[in-house]
Amino acid sequence: MDCAHTRTDTLDCPKGFDYAFMLAFIAPRMIKGVEVVADNIYSRSFRFFDPKDSATVYLGYFKVAYLPHTNQLTLTTVSNQASAAAYVLQRVIFMFDLQTDLSQVEEVLKADLILQRGFENGRVPRMPKAFDPFEFCIRAVLGQQVSVKAATTLASRVAYAANLPVPHDFPDGIDCFFPQFEDLLEASFEGLGLTQSRMATLRTVIQALEVKEVSLEKDQIFEDYLTEWTSLTGVGPWTANYLAMRGLGIQDSFPDKDLGVLKALAVDGVYPSRKVVLEQAKAWQPYRAYATLCLWNGLGH
Repeated sequence: MDCAHTRTDTLDCPKGFDYAFMLAFIAPRMIKGVEVVADNIYSRSFRFFDPKDSATVYLGYFKVAYLPHTNQLTLTTVSNQASAAAYVLQRVIFMFDLQTDLSQVEEVLKADLILQRGFENGRVPRMPKAFDPFEFCIRAVLGQQVSVKAATTLASRVAYAANLPVPHDFPDGIDCFFPQFEDLLEASFEGLGLTQSRMATLRTVIQALEVKEVSLEKDQIFEDYLTEWTSLTGVGPWTANYLAMRGLGIQDSFPDKDLGVLKALAVDGVYPSRKVVLEQAKAWQPYRAYATLCLWNGLGH
């Protein structure tokens, strides 16, 4: 496994880009063994198949650092094939939400006093998204009705159990590659601390992706996506919306039953009904995903 190709790219960030917010959001959600945040640098392993040639596997690691004086990110990619770097670059641009025009989002959301609690420096924060949609799909299933910490722990167990170790010269803390669905087709998920129903849901999702019953493409029609994903046994609206929001970058996805959303919208400690939540969220369309991020962020302020 020879990762001999190194490339460094410099990415211009949008005005007001908040790298500190991004890292603060990512750090508690990191998958141990796959991702590391240290000294203001985000690092992770990657392993994915060439979209144009499924026989080609790209693997390696990358590091992202921020240059505050020039408002740029530097991306260093170390990989087994030089052509991997271009794909990693596009995924990192997506991950750090560099291409979204937030002025349109803010025009819709700026007047809402509840959402304003979650603004950063008076602005709607950018959405920390997933580097790997399938990895995030597994994470979303594991995150059903458990805490962020618990979901992160379970995702790490899945990663280590797949037994895809990285070369010895990878950065400290990066021990393995996260599996793709092809690697998990025969996985039992036994012994990881998962309930039987959770293991069954994972198997259902993986098999559905294999036969293309559902998709992780980013340009889907949202209504069709929701119908297809929620038709899978064990996948409810929260899972489908959370995956759409951070895994696929669908801007109007809205996990209305999310505990953080309900806490943010509670009045005198009383959670609103689903009907009230959905009615309130109409004003945030078509950017309910960013409204959700503001609600979450406001809880910490």
